[in-house]
Amino acid sequence: LAPDVPPAPDRTAAACFAAKMALEIGASDPEVQRLAHDCFSVVRAAVAECVRAAQRNGDIDPDADPDDLAYLLLTVIRGSDVVGAYGHSPDRLTSIAESAFALLPRPRHH
Repeated sequence: LAPDVPPAPDRTAAACFAAKMALEIGASDPEVQRLAHDCFSVVRAAVAECVRAAQRNGDIDPDADPDDLAYLLLTVIRGSDVVGAYGHSPDRLTSIAESAFALLPRPRHH
């Protein structure tokens, strides 16, 4: 999926800020909640499009729901951010990513 995502050096910082904002004050501030939701929607749509590209390429089962897989991947990504922030090794983070990709449904060959 990575080759389908255009480079953006500030993407990680923006996503991290939006997630922290949503977690810390989103529940009590409707405007923050709306902004965080909008940011997440943009990122989710981009990941879903990457899933669709992988489906077209034959790497992911074309019958799988790209939006569901986008939510799964974003959950793993955000969780990995937390695990990484608490000092776990790059090898551990790589293992998490590899495990997540192994969970993605592969095309069925008949």
